[in-house]
Amino acid sequence: MNQKTLLYRSDASRFIAFPFSKPDGRDAKTKSSRWSKVSSESSSSPTNDPDFSALPFDILAKIAAPFNFPNLLAASLVCRSWGDALRALREAMVLLHQGKQFKHGRGGVGRNLEKALVSFLKGAARGSTLAMVDAGLIYWERGQKEEAIALYQKAAALGDAAGQCNLGISYLNAQPLNHKEAVKWLHQASVGGHVRAQYQLALCLHQGLGVEQNLQEAVGGSLLTGFNHIHKSSVLYLRTWMIGFILLVTVIYQVKWYLKAAEGGYVRAMYNASLCYTFGEGLSHSRRQARKWMKRAADRGHGKAQFEHGLALFSEGELLKAIVYLELATRSGETAATHVKNAILQQLSATSRDLALLLTDNWRALPSSR
Repeated sequence: MNQKTLLYRSDASRFIAFPFSKPDGRDAKTKSSRWSKVSSESSSSPTNDPDFSALPFDILAKIAAPFNFPNLLAASLVCRSWGDALRALREAMVLLHQGKQFKHGRGGVGRNLEKALVSFLKGAARGSTLAMVDAGLIYWERGQKEEAIALYQKAAALGDAAGQCNLGISYLNAQPLNHKEAVKWLHQASVGGHVRAQYQLALCLHQGLGVEQNLQEAVGGSLLTGFNHIHKSSVLYLRTWMIGFILLVTVIYQVKWYLKAAEGGYVRAMYNASLCYTFGEGLSHSRRQARKWMKRAADRGHGKAQFEHGLALFSEGELLKAIVYLELATRSGETAATHVKNAILQQLSATSRDLALLLTDNWRALPSSR
């Protein structure tokens, strides 16, 4: 059911709602006097509700910097004060839209990255983190990494999850490498629900990036300074145990973010989550869960997952379905799938082979966040 939403005005009077009561025979005069008493009390008593219209413009602009257009428009309609404070961000949204048109050649304009960058930079100057991220992407693609990182830093500091993710990835690719900062910003973006950041964070942990410092502290003994009186062999044992513990926690933490990203629709995370279930890495071994995530990745166009799922179907005797996934894997560049596919095709009739190829031609990947 569609309902109209009434906008709250900071200067509007506040009302108190009363439950309906059954008629009890008392006269209207008594009810009227009671209503007058309550009304006077409510109007005279001071309110403790915060007045958000009094927020300073600069603070409000920082809060709204990562907003998309619908959220920004809704915030602008709260009261006149907010509308005035967010005017620059609304102008930034127009510039952001123009920049995307130039970047992708849409809306009747030709593709022009220079004009797109100018529009994005103007939007960034008005405080939009979305424009900062888009401008940073163009700078990065041009090889101007310092300019890109500077914009990502501004967006990340204002709480933009995409900016935090891109900043973390930048620290993994720019010179000098900074794994500690990369993991820090990827973690912040992951907590904010950014699925690509969740996958990248899990990948960093899987590769041991950002964990080296903790291991060095454990090996160096800085975590064992209170145990100087213990025999050297015991200290060595404790150090070894602590290294193993750190690695175990890292694996569990890594798998947590793989699963988060997989649940958020990130295909490569689905594939990695399947492998974790297959080998029992950070998770209890589960063939059912491994098959579930492998199929989800395959249905969303992951070439290796299509190959693995095709092999699983072949081992179960589902030859027709196996051919479909193996052919999809072949088209995705998995050359190893070709040999298995050709061996299975020899076992099928001409009609079944034609049907399998028809199903493959009509196959469409399910939507994902890649």
